[in-house]
Amino acid sequence: MTNNLGRLILALSCLTACTTLLAQDEGQLQSDFRREGAEISKDCTAVKTIFGCLQELVTGQPLHFTAGSIAPQNGVGFGGAFVFDKNYGDTWRTSTNLDAVVSTNGSWRAGAYLKLIRTSTQTPGVITTRPEPGTAPPPPPELKPAPEFNLYVQAESLNKLDYYGLGPFTSRQNLASFGMTEVVAGGNVTYPVFGSSGLALYGELNGRWVDIRGRNGDSIPSIEQLYSNATAPGLAQQPAFFQPAEGVKFVRGFSDHLQLNYSATVQEFVAISDSQYSFGRLNLDFAHDIPLYRNQKSMPSKPDVGPDESPDVLVNPQRFTRNREGSIGLRALLVESFIPGSNVVPFYLQSTLGGADIAGDQVLASFPDYRFRAPNLLLFRASIEHSIWGPVGAMFMADTGRVALTHSDLGFDHFRHSYAAGLTIRAGGFPMVQLLFAWGGGEGTHTIANINPSILGGGSRPSLY
Repeated sequence: MTNNLGRLILALSCLTACTTLLAQDEGQLQSDFRREGAEISKDCTAVKTIFGCLQELVTGQPLHFTAGSIAPQNGVGFGGAFVFDKNYGDTWRTSTNLDAVVSTNGSWRAGAYLKLIRTSTQTPGVITTRPEPGTAPPPPPELKPAPEFNLYVQAESLNKLDYYGLGPFTSRQNLASFGMTEVVAGGNVTYPVFGSSGLALYGELNGRWVDIRGRNGDSIPSIEQLYSNATAPGLAQQPAFFQPAEGVKFVRGFSDHLQLNYSATVQEFVAISDSQYSFGRLNLDFAHDIPLYRNQKSMPSKPDVGPDESPDVLVNPQRFTRNREGSIGLRALLVESFIPGSNVVPFYLQSTLGGADIAGDQVLASFPDYRFRAPNLLLFRASIEHSIWGPVGAMFMADTGRVALTHSDLGFDHFRHSYAAGLTIRAGGFPMVQLLFAWGGGEGTHTIANINPSILGGGSRPSLY
């Protein structure tokens, strides 16, 4: 763990130095601090402006408070964040984000994130000129999808994660717990192709350092008391990984009738010190959003904002004017691991179903968190969400899926099922908080209180697996 913290400090120093070179305009930063101080002075000195004060404290730039779930069973993290955006002429825009949070159970996360976006939007060959008197002005230049580059370093320490063994038929009696620290340093790029087709190439290059530890003092046994390296691969040692990835993404809206978000990526996990833990993984994710009304809303978060920048729905809620909001969601997810020879996939890098996964994504919500774990996964989901009155909405969600130890076992039998229904609290027409009751699957029920991860961070962070 000490080595991981040393790597984090070194990587943070390097990224901060790079950010300093990219943001030489100290005057702009000083101006941002001055404006934020003025806003706080204006909004936080009278009771009647308390809501404006709270919004400024959690959405202001360059400094604000931040909070949010770190991972299931590890509480809510509280801390601070720094955000600095800068434009470089008409060609590049940068966003620098730094944050650190500590949760109610002592878990923590710290990271630095640098986003660079190519902002040139005029189509080649289009020349804008002043129109002749009496003639209509020319149409605005075509907006081209912008290439996006991300550099980041992130460390996360989780004090409680559950492990039931591997495969789809594990018993709840075999529950054990462990702690994990992981440092991820690297970058990725999303490069649009074929104009405004919605298609983009994706590439990623990461280094990963993981440290697994036991957890004592609970009524649940620590992982090393019930499992060995044979039943929990990677328990005895955790090598560093060199992890590139490549793939394609397709994000496209069809008028107000359908929004598609497809991705297909291949990850290679190359173990540095012990090749028996090297493997590859294919991820296919197909999400569909079908609005129930025309012109009902925009998404609250933009893809070009950083992980500590608040979505527009919090900063500018008057953009959304309709009272009726609702959509149907359909999703299919396939994860397949390719394991050469006698190699194994470390248990801490395997996908999970049940409750919520380590990223907080609800999957088979009626089951306990991390209930089923294996190198291969198949999931189907259908959901519907609709406004009821004011900020209150209702949601229903149905999941079916399974995990498998081998490719041949990943069929359409032995599926687990889960259903969830409840209320949502909406901001600007978009569900931000979910209060759900989940049932089905034969292992009891599960009550869920979940905050949409976009509420305090529009951009995604690097995955822990």
